[in-house]
Amino acid sequence: LPAIRMDAVLSGKFMSDFEGYALDQFPLRDEWRTLKALNRLYVYRQKDNNGVYIKDGYAAKLEYPMNESSIDHAAERFRYLYENFMADAGARVYLSVIPDKNYFLAAENGYPVMDYEKFFALMRQKVDFADYIDLTGTLSLSSYYRTDLHWRQEMLAPTAKALADAMGVSLTVDFTEVTLDTPFYGVYCGQSALPMEPDRLAYLTNDIIGSCRVYDYESGAYLPVYT
Repeated sequence: LPAIRMDAVLSGKFMSDFEGYALDQFPLRDEWRTLKALNRLYVYRQKDNNGVYIKDGYAAKLEYPMNESSIDHAAERFRYLYENFMADAGARVYLSVIPDKNYFLAAENGYPVMDYEKFFALMRQKVDFADYIDLTGTLSLSSYYRTDLHWRQEMLAPTAKALADAMGVSLTVDFTEVTLDTPFYGVYCGQSALPMEPDRLAYLTNDIIGSCRVYDYESGAYLPVYT
């Protein structure tokens, strides 16, 4: 419960914080959200809930239409970095565009989908100082978590090889796959409010990664790469 202070009340911060507090305290809030989501999908026959849809056991969030101004902004920032820090340093610059799950899932299931080929072409055109590495042939729907937008690390050996080959280096280090006992509920579980089976969370490690340490600015301590 936020503290009641005059400055917080006058600025509106108290009511904003109280709203978040009230949402957290609402009885059976998650269950009500799930009931609403199921009602929208199976009674009213809507095809998504909060922009999230589930097909073939995979959840994805609609990304449509393509935002060309966002592409322009990203390309402008990339060019700024290249011209100010890389161009005169002899750096070799590469570009890859990572498709989201809609690339593999949306069109064939009747959902609106952006023109990915146009997306890729625009990025290549606007970031023409970089060598383009096409990753689409190394990926499939199973490369992504079912309940989340991210890649599954243990599925990315072909993608890593494609990057390495294009950059003229070889991958010779072996990795050990470690699977966590704790189930992984990705971001789309909460956003969709739909019941979903959790993902299996695995990561790749070896002696080199095991010997590395990462400085954590929150705790002020050095931690392993995987905690």
